[in-house]
Amino acid sequence: MATGQTPPPFLDADPPPWAARSFATILLLLFAVAAVALAVVTVPETVSATFVLAPVRGTDPVRTLHDGIIARVNVEDAQRVEKGASLFIVASEPVGDRAAERQTLGARLSGVDDRLANERRKYDNQRRADEQERQRLEQRLAALEKQVELKQQQSALSQDLAARQRRSFDEGVGTLVDATRQKLEADRVTVDIEQLKADRVDTQNGLARLTFEMASRRAEFDEVTRAIHEETSAFRARKGVLDQERARDGTALLVEAPCAGTVVKLHVRSPGAVVHEDDVLAEVVCRGERLQAELMLPERGLAQVRTGQAVKLLYDAFPYQRYGAQYGTLRWVSPASSSASGAPTFRALADLGADSVGVQGFPRPVLPGMSGRAAVIVGRRSLASYAFEPLRQMRESLATAPRR
Repeated sequence: MATGQTPPPFLDADPPPWAARSFATILLLLFAVAAVALAVVTVPETVSATFVLAPVRGTDPVRTLHDGIIARVNVEDAQRVEKGASLFIVASEPVGDRAAERQTLGARLSGVDDRLANERRKYDNQRRADEQERQRLEQRLAALEKQVELKQQQSALSQDLAARQRRSFDEGVGTLVDATRQKLEADRVTVDIEQLKADRVDTQNGLARLTFEMASRRAEFDEVTRAIHEETSAFRARKGVLDQERARDGTALLVEAPCAGTVVKLHVRSPGAVVHEDDVLAEVVCRGERLQAELMLPERGLAQVRTGQAVKLLYDAFPYQRYGAQYGTLRWVSPASSSASGAPTFRALADLGADSVGVQGFPRPVLPGMSGRAAVIVGRRSLASYAFEPLRQMRESLATAPRR
């Protein structure tokens, strides 16, 4: 290029005025939009917690009735079972003893009717004998009454004849021997009358005694019958309890499912475990039980939580990025904290908005034991409040700091 010649034109290093104005306008508009958004746009304020699904009525424990050793485990975690299904088989020596007791009770119950029939026959035979004896005593009493009456008539005649013989002797007509003989005859009849009266009294006393004995035997038979029925009722009640234990094969006890549902927790997982009476072997949730979400709220968010607030449930089994979030309503918040997991937490219960999740167009029911993260929606805040939150915290810290 020659000296003094003007260089060719290239891109100008300074932007044109209209570009600078446009860029400034865009920045101002963005700033204005951001300022408006900070004041107008609100986002939900939440308190995060973990949750697990549990039945409202709780689980039904499966217990063993006797001490023993687990011989077989027929169930696994989360397995669905039908009512009466055999979950465990327990080898227990007391079960064998109770099986023998049940057989003994059955034998006693089978002989109760025979025993009662024998007692009734014994009582009926004795009652018939007592009736015959009473009839005999009544007939003897009637005969004695007639004999007494006849003897009294005979005594009157004998007394009259003795008096006449005595008058004849006094008048010199009769002899002393005839008068004495007649007097002795009258005295003998009097003695016979007294003997008959004594026999009559003895017969009356025997009849009264027989009546008392018959009543006593009737009361004794009633007491024996009552005792047999009471003993039979006790045997039947005891045998009914033993029959409910479903013992099989001598010492084997079947532990069955109390209802149709799902096994949510196994406490005994393998054979050979030693169990004691009333130990819980598993927990079952019955089919059709209404579920609820059991939340463990952190202590820092408790001041903002109250019943009736919406709860967003994010199931681990159904990732919300693919299947969406589920919702519920907070129903109850515990007034006391728990430190079982280390940090203090508060237990809360939430009702489910839906009992199923749509998967590929089909509803999949949620099951007890499912867990995930929950977010309790405690309110809404503007973006500006989040932006100025550090300044507010700093001001509160300075206000509460001790002055020197």
